[in-house]
Amino acid sequence: MTSSLIIITLNRPALLERTLQGLARQSRQIDEILVVDNGPTAETERVVDAFPARYIPEPKRGYGNARNRGLAEAGGDIIYFLDDDCVPEPDWSNVLWNVLNSGDADLASGSRTPGQPGLAARLEYLSTDGPVLSPGLAAGPARHLSTSNLILRRDVVSKVGCFDTTLAMCEDRDFTTRARKLGFRLRYEPRARVTHYPAIHTLSDYLAKMRHYGTGTSQYFRRWREEEPLARLFPASPALRLLMLPALSAAGTAYLVARNLPQCPDALPLSPLLFVGQCWWQWGGFEATRKPC
Repeated sequence: MTSSLIIITLNRPALLERTLQGLARQSRQIDEILVVDNGPTAETERVVDAFPARYIPEPKRGYGNARNRGLAEAGGDIIYFLDDDCVPEPDWSNVLWNVLNSGDADLASGSRTPGQPGLAARLEYLSTDGPVLSPGLAAGPARHLSTSNLILRRDVVSKVGCFDTTLAMCEDRDFTTRARKLGFRLRYEPRARVTHYPAIHTLSDYLAKMRHYGTGTSQYFRRWREEEPLARLFPASPALRLLMLPALSAAGTAYLVARNLPQCPDALPLSPLLFVGQCWWQWGGFEATRKPC
């Protein structure tokens, strides 16, 4: 069986170069590496050309558009996805390959460890990756997976279809949820590890990311309200969502602390700052309720 790997990128050539260097060190080499540039620039093309990878310009913006372009160009029987700010461990591709080869899953995703220094990046990790993608979590079946670190069979794409281009984000969560609903088996395998280097350098970067996540995740929750237990906790009414913003932010902070412990004990002393991040997350969610589905 042949393999393809899809990376989507946008104006981050230095991060992309580090990711491609990590792919060059894989114990199981991937047959085809595709880099979809979602805001084509000569600098990004220059970085890609220095590696055994194919540069694909895709000027139509959006995570879903870029991932779909990658799927259309990929020729492999097995398809990997990797984010442009994630550097894989040398055995990453082999660990994921073996999960599929074992017959235990049709899609599998691995863990992310923090690589970016600084307080803002740490808050971002505790707010996003720590609760659901920590290497300290147990391997096992999953309800949805992340394309930041993913492998799947080509026949999954044939049956599930394309990524949803109407979602601001969480298009991977939507895709893998649809796959599970069709009977495909999803598995989380923390041994397939990548190091994440998000472009989060200041507290304003962190808060802006939380607002974006809140908008995109809430948009996804509206789509899957009956499927996602957490989705039913958020009021559909914009006025009620705004009224409950402080309480929802406090509940979100408690969730983050609980999910990060015991592997990330600093979540507790950092909880006041996580609460501020949750306020911005909930503000993004409020904005999502004011937009049509």
